[in-house]
Amino acid sequence: NEIKMKKTLTYVVFKIENRKQIVVDCEGDKEKTYADFVAALPEGEPRYALVDVEYETDEGVKQNKLCFFFWSPDDKTTVKDRMIY
Repeated sequence: NEIKMKKTLTYVVFKIENRKQIVVDCEGDKEKTYADFVAALPEGEPRYALVDVEYETDEGVKQNKLCFFFWSPDDKTTVKDRMIY
């Protein structure tokens, strides 16, 4: 709700803890950018994320879309971790 309805967050990153439960790994407030989101992703572990992406249409209108990201660096994660995610 904080990201969709209240628009107080730019992104929320989730991880699977103990191979059973999905928990919030980190959040980015409205001052954070997409670059901050990318920097928050761990280099060697998979993650899920919900990001409020701001963009401009061809007509010059600013809009926002909620995007779901799946992060899994193939060369740095195990097959088992990728299968769990």
